[in-house]
Amino acid sequence: MYDVGVVKYKKPLESLQKAIELAGGFGKIGADTKIILKPNLVVWHEGVNFPKYAVLTTSRMIEDTIKLLIDCGAKDISIVEGSVDLGKKTKDSIIALAAKGLGYDVLKKRYGIKVIDALQSSFQKVKIDDVKLSVSTDIMEADCVINMPVLKTHSQAMVSLGIKNLKGVINIASRKICHNKDQNINLNYHLTKLMEMIPISFSIIDGIYTNDRGPSYNGRARRSNIIIASKDMLAGDLVGATVLGIDPATIPYLSDAATQNNRPVDLSDITVKGDVDIKNELKPHIWEYEQEDGVDMPDWMIRSGIKGISMPKQDLTICTYCAFLFNKLVMGLLMAKNKKQGYDDIEILDGKIQTPTAGHKHTILFGQCQVKLNKDNPLINHCVKVPGCPANEEDLYKAFAEVGIELPDDFSEWVEKSPELVHGQKYKNKPEFDPSFYTINQP
Repeated sequence: MYDVGVVKYKKPLESLQKAIELAGGFGKIGADTKIILKPNLVVWHEGVNFPKYAVLTTSRMIEDTIKLLIDCGAKDISIVEGSVDLGKKTKDSIIALAAKGLGYDVLKKRYGIKVIDALQSSFQKVKIDDVKLSVSTDIMEADCVINMPVLKTHSQAMVSLGIKNLKGVINIASRKICHNKDQNINLNYHLTKLMEMIPISFSIIDGIYTNDRGPSYNGRARRSNIIIASKDMLAGDLVGATVLGIDPATIPYLSDAATQNNRPVDLSDITVKGDVDIKNELKPHIWEYEQEDGVDMPDWMIRSGIKGISMPKQDLTICTYCAFLFNKLVMGLLMAKNKKQGYDDIEILDGKIQTPTAGHKHTILFGQCQVKLNKDNPLINHCVKVPGCPANEEDLYKAFAEVGIELPDDFSEWVEKSPELVHGQKYKNKPEFDPSFYTINQP
């Protein structure tokens, strides 16, 4: 049996300590133990007050974990993460900027921890069966790796918990491989292998805030006050999915991981300890953006009044790097000056396997994978390319102009601030959304 501690977050340090104790504790920790904390820092916008709720691991949980490790005798603690670079030229790396913004620089001074940008460090090849990925050397050489994901859903993987959080410590080329066009070795397949590649000593799932339609701020966060702790990452993820209201058996990579390890997916080999009813504590969380079969637009686009656009439902093959720019494409459709007139029969394709439908006036191929796949497809009447790996923002705006989408004059500047101006407004004047969870108080 696997013990999983699930508690309500009530007090700093105390609540986390209780969850860890219920899960059996960290195990043997000493001054010479090389410890890595792997948070979830999926994105960072420097200079923009974007909502971090259920997007990033709370700084509160990070500091409390460090305190408890030091109480166990730890002296060698590092935070390792490799965040998405959104293509903006900055003096410091994304992780360095995020570390400063989240207060990790204070933790350095206070506890002597280190912060390591996985994407600027070294990697080593790790092979499991037919999958070979490049994994952070710091992670592979650690004595103890504590995985600290957020309790949230994911628009592709259904949930983003411990296993999914491991993508942050593989290099960019490996991340793109995970979104393979071969559906027999797709994202879910690679996630099950990733679980076997990386030795995790302990999982702490941060559910102070949880996310509908995650993993980023496009979804809607909830204040949920849940902490899940486990020595077994798969057990923690199975419980986490259940807390979110999603049956683990319906999540392909969790179901496959259980099967491959001769484990039941129904939690029958797990002992849940704590004061939380994991099936009824939270209302079920939604993971996908609905789109009816045979309908060429997501439901939300129809509700927003967009006409003249054909956009097949996104699949598992679009990688994170194109996905972030795709959000700007969506914002362009929503904010265009001529939106009310309806667009000029524009088909938009993304990822690695979508193909055009005959009869559309224009077809935008979003990203290099689409350009390679369909640039010479005879079903396309007017081919508009947005090349690059990831796709290039400047080329996206050229594509908009080519198909007659009229962006506002200040769109480029506005869209950079939209995480704050649009998504941040969801939490304005709601006291349960407390930004202090993402800062470290100075002494």
